[in-house]
Amino acid sequence: MSIKHQITHSAKEIIKDRYVAGLLFLFLFLCAFTIIFLVFKIRPSELQVVVHYTSFGSTNFYRDKWYYLLTFPVFISVLAVVHGVVSYKLLNKKGRDFAITFLWFSIILILVTITFFYQILKIASLS
Repeated sequence: MSIKHQITHSAKEIIKDRYVAGLLFLFLFLCAFTIIFLVFKIRPSELQVVVHYTSFGSTNFYRDKWYYLLTFPVFISVLAVVHGVVSYKLLNKKGRDFAITFLWFSIILILVTITFFYQILKIASLS
């Protein structure tokens, strides 16, 4: 069985259940929106940006090069792929309810991630 056949078969199974397909589409749309937002918001700079804060070290703010921020879109891409595959597997193995619950938690996770990334980019732009 080819990979192309497996992907089309999986897509057909997901589309059969409109609610699961809608949640998966919403999740993937939020992931795409976040990646586009981050790509336009991250600016190359000679200055080092704040990437880490702690109250336990000798300095509170730790700095790194601007390209550290490029790991955020990579994280979202991995999150989209992994959660899409896991939601399909849950739909097949455990049933519709598990897939729906997992997708709702995924949507909440991406919204929290957007909030964190926005705040990190606000702090990074102060550098």
